[in-house]
Amino acid sequence: GTQKFHRVAEYVDQLIKKKNGRARPPGAPHRAMDDLRFSIVDIEEEAGSQSTIRDQQLTLGQATAFVSIMQGCNMHCTFCIVPHTRGAERSRSIGEIVAEVRDLVSRGVKEVSLLGQIVNLYGRHEFAKVDNKSPFVQLLEGVHEVEGLERLRFTSPHPIGFRDDLIDAISRLPKLAEHVHLPLQSGSSKILKAMHRAYTAEKYLDLVERIRRARDGVAITTDIIVGFPGETDEDYRQTRDLVEEIQFDNAFVFRYSPRRDTPAAKIPDQIDERLKEERNQDLLEIVNKSNRRILERLVGSHVEVLCEGPSKTNSARLMGRTRTNKIVVFPHSPKRHPDESDELVGELLNVRIERANGFSLYGMPC
Repeated sequence: GTQKFHRVAEYVDQLIKKKNGRARPPGAPHRAMDDLRFSIVDIEEEAGSQSTIRDQQLTLGQATAFVSIMQGCNMHCTFCIVPHTRGAERSRSIGEIVAEVRDLVSRGVKEVSLLGQIVNLYGRHEFAKVDNKSPFVQLLEGVHEVEGLERLRFTSPHPIGFRDDLIDAISRLPKLAEHVHLPLQSGSSKILKAMHRAYTAEKYLDLVERIRRARDGVAITTDIIVGFPGETDEDYRQTRDLVEEIQFDNAFVFRYSPRRDTPAAKIPDQIDERLKEERNQDLLEIVNKSNRRILERLVGSHVEVLCEGPSKTNSARLMGRTRTNKIVVFPHSPKRHPDESDELVGELLNVRIERANGFSLYGMPC
C-alpha cells in the first residue's frame, strides 16, 4: 500500500534472500521473482507512516522543494479513490515539518510547497486550535518564520478549509505566494452535491471574492471535472458561466473517468464519451482565453522570478516562476561559461516582461 513506500528496500532485500536461499524448481520460470512464493503483500495501515521518507536529495542549484505534511483523506468525494488507497488523514507534527523546511533552506532552497491531499485540513483531528487558529494556520506561521525562506506555497486545498483564520493568514503573511489553487470541480450545485463536495457554487464564488479582497493580485487556478454522471446541458452551462465569471488564471479540466468501487462509478446516468470531450474542449477554450488575457496584461511590467534552471523546451534559455506561478523564460547570464552552470540558477531576479506566448512569458532580467 501507499503507506509502505519506506519499506520497499527492506522487502526487496527479504525477497532476494528468499530467492537466493531456494533452488529453482524444475519447469519453473527463470524469472523466479515472479513466483508467488517470492512476493510480499502488505496493505495494512501503518501508524506513523506519515513521518517516513523525509530525506530529500537536492540537485545543484535547486531552489524549490515539496514537503509532504500529511497522508490520506477523510472527505470521500464520490469520484475519488484516494480514501480507499491512502487511508484516513494522518498529519506530521509542526516541529517536524518546520525542521525539514529549515534543513532544505540551509541547502539552498528558497521556495517550499506544502503538500497534502487536502492540505488546509492538516491536523484538524490531531492538534488543537491556538488563539482560534487552525493547525494549518499555525503550521504556515511556523514555516513562515524560517530564516532564508523566500516563498511559501500549499496545494491542494479544499474550499471548506478556508476559514477566517486562513483568509487572514493569506492577507498578512508576506512569504505566502500570491497564488491559490482552489478546486471547483463543477459550477452546478446539484453536481457538487452528487460529488459530495460540501459547498455550493454560490459559496465557492463568495470564497474567490474573499481571497481576492485579502491579497491584491492573487492568482487563482482550479480543477474542473466535466461529464460527471447526471451532468445535464444545464449543469454544464452553469459550470461554463461560473468559469467565465471568475476568470481563472488557469485550470486543469478533466473528463470524468470512473474509478472502481467509487459511488460515482455506480450512478446509472453515465455521460457519453463524445459529449464529455465536447464539453472538455469547450471549457478549455474559455480557460485558455482567460489565461492569455492575464498574461498579456503583464507585458511591460517587472516581476519577481525565481530561476529554476534551463527551460524544458529550449535549454539555451533559463526559466523560472513568478510569485503568481507564471512561467517566465529569459536568457542566460552574459557572464556564464558554456560548460558551467548559470549563476542565475536558484536566484530571485527582477525580470521585465517583453511578450506573452501561449502559456509562458518572455522577458529580460534587469
